[in-house]
Amino acid sequence: METLIKKCLPTYEVLGKIGEGVYGSVFHVKDSLKERAVKVVPIMVERSLSFRTEQDLDSKISHDFYAVQEYYGKIKGEGVIEIHDFHLMDKQISKQEAKAYLVILMEYCPENLSDHVIDHYPLPPEHAKNRMRELAEILNRLSNRAKDAFIVKDLKPSNLLINKEDQLLIGDLGGLQRLQSISTAASAQFTPNWSAPELIINSASAGIPSLLYAYGLVCYFIWFGRLPYDKNDFTERTRRIRDDGLPFTRSDMPYYVQGMIEKCLQFDPANRPRDLDEILKILSGDKRLIIDDPSLTARTSGSKSGSASGNLSGQTSPRKKIKISAPPPILDVDAEDLADTPSPLPDMHKIGDTWTEPVTGTIFKWVPSGSFRMGSGTWDGEGNKDEFPVHTVSLDGFWMGKHVITQGDWKKVMAGAFWQKVRALSINPSVFKVSLEHPVENISWFEAQEFIQKLISLNKNKYHFRLPTEAEWEYAARSCGKEEKYAGADLLDDIAWYSANSGMTTRPVGVKKPNALGLCDMSGNVYEWCEDAYSETAYKKHRKKNPLTSQEGSRRVIRGGSWCNSPHEMRCTYRAAVNQDFKSNYLGFRLVMTSVNRKLI
Repeated sequence: METLIKKCLPTYEVLGKIGEGVYGSVFHVKDSLKERAVKVVPIMVERSLSFRTEQDLDSKISHDFYAVQEYYGKIKGEGVIEIHDFHLMDKQISKQEAKAYLVILMEYCPENLSDHVIDHYPLPPEHAKNRMRELAEILNRLSNRAKDAFIVKDLKPSNLLINKEDQLLIGDLGGLQRLQSISTAASAQFTPNWSAPELIINSASAGIPSLLYAYGLVCYFIWFGRLPYDKNDFTERTRRIRDDGLPFTRSDMPYYVQGMIEKCLQFDPANRPRDLDEILKILSGDKRLIIDDPSLTARTSGSKSGSASGNLSGQTSPRKKIKISAPPPILDVDAEDLADTPSPLPDMHKIGDTWTEPVTGTIFKWVPSGSFRMGSGTWDGEGNKDEFPVHTVSLDGFWMGKHVITQGDWKKVMAGAFWQKVRALSINPSVFKVSLEHPVENISWFEAQEFIQKLISLNKNKYHFRLPTEAEWEYAARSCGKEEKYAGADLLDDIAWYSANSGMTTRPVGVKKPNALGLCDMSGNVYEWCEDAYSETAYKKHRKKNPLTSQEGSRRVIRGGSWCNSPHEMRCTYRAAVNQDFKSNYLGFRLVMTSVNRKLI
């Protein structure tokens, strides 16, 4: 392929292969002035009654070449990748077949939407809404016209590109097809995981309703970086979306956006939005289109949906109809009035300020924004391989728990009768059940996340609780990034419970001296879960502002050392990792809190 490109485009240098799809391979090229992408598509026509002679085969190859150019002329414009030139190369005609290569010189886009969301997760709410609106406008331009209306049959994040001007583009031109010419057979070109259920289950033809379903899945991915119920296969995922509703776990996600995505992902195509114009009205602020549908009031994870119809097995399950006299108001979380319980705002606070979480009484200390050199510097002297390279990181301000979550905190959140009905987690899973002031331990990363979601719910979504990122944890442990080997003092016994002084058990929180930010037990007592997935080479890949390693994998970062570890593991820069379902009597967690108005980057 590279030889073919050099033959066709001699002034360009091939930098590498970008990807490979159903229709061909894409390469990154450049000349002395610009960067471009080149797609190479094999074309072949076999002899048949329609193409008997070599001249027939030759004419068919040429016809297909000109048809591609005509097709692009109908779809080009805003939101579609720009093509600069078409070439037909290496045409070979024999009695049995005709072969050639279509070489397309096109705009170069440095990333796709899938990588963009994962690398910058979580997208700030305004950014996420803008991407949703941008995609809806592109799809509406293509599909909402009287003549030559097109829909995208294989709509998914990896087929959506982002150019150097940060504009979203349809990159898979082979996935676009005229709406009036789509047949059931033609609709077979799609990815099941990103497709409407009727395309898979009933072999229905693609159309606006199936496009809106795929659009809803892409929008969910924009907010959460994954499909809903992504650990299930297509059939079980579709059933759970229909029967259980969608898990919305971000407290900074506007309710009307939740409702719109739910409406797009209705099992019955008749219950989805009418068209993309309706979607754009919702995204432009017309929330009445969601408010007027009582079945689509915003819900948090675990809620049940009664709006879907049909059954994956072909049977109809009875549903109770609830009479609702007036639908409850749908609030935009970005603008929700929190005057009854004021949220601490980042730009209003300084070191030493505290905030008390109203449900558990947990004290949070303010960690101001700033930059620091993350990793093991010469001042530490004991760094492991994964603590390098030392690199500069900038962080926004946040609130962090003064202590790790205690057994008392866990009971206040998880022992409620309602939560026990939802899922009977242990009221106290700890191995060392000594007192309510001891750390809760023996908690997996998943169970820490469940605690967080329940705490958010008990606080009526007014605050955004989460685990600290690895960068936030180290920055806070080192008192805003100071060159501190241990969290708060050079003398380890003053600030940490570890193997030499713990008596080989956990100890009550807050007994040892805090660091300069007022945070206790950042070194020792129990290891603490972080949000990040573990990568040995993470420090080579960190973005400069608010880095988060969110790659696929089952191992998560833990920090701080514990009661059973040596001084080496008490160091602020020491990194460890375990599987996210791992539990141990030396592993607990600490929370970070931000206002729902805080736009995490």
